[in-house]
Amino acid sequence: MPRSLDKLDDRALVELALQNRQEAYTRLLVRHKDRVQAFINKLIVDSTEAEDLMLMSFDKAFRNLKHYNPKYAFSTWLYSIVQNLCIDHFRKNRQFFVSLEEAQETEDINPEEVLIAEQQRQTMENMISKLKPEYAEVIRLRYMQHYAYEEIAAQLDTPLGTVKTRLHRAKVMLARLFEEENKD
Repeated sequence: MPRSLDKLDDRALVELALQNRQEAYTRLLVRHKDRVQAFINKLIVDSTEAEDLMLMSFDKAFRNLKHYNPKYAFSTWLYSIVQNLCIDHFRKNRQFFVSLEEAQETEDINPEEVLIAEQQRQTMENMISKLKPEYAEVIRLRYMQHYAYEEIAAQLDTPLGTVKTRLHRAKVMLARLFEEENKD
């Protein structure tokens, strides 16, 4: 691999990759592979599945490189692809959080951690319930049921732009609620 590519930033490498320069693809892969793999390994226990997801992430990123917006960091764009593939993986494999009862029956899961996670979920649900229904609904669909933006738009029969606007406003409102709650 030419040494000169080592000095290029991600945006320049993307430009070269879009010109079908294979060495630019390779450099992007080498530059980001370890961090992407580490991120996936934190979420996926099975090393074979984690490796597959890492490769799928780069495959999807490289096939969609023309959609990358150079105003933003390449790594941010790449990690959104990685995160969405992991979410899809969890959905397809029906991996859900365990209940407190299941945790108590399983020795390798700490019931205290499950209880803390449940309390955090309840706190979040209480905050969400203070939002207007149209904002609470998009937050629940996106962050609790892990719907993609397009799926939310279809579910609510609402334009995609409206979904994104509602999500943004809901997050701003939740941040304010958390600030007010934590002032004490």
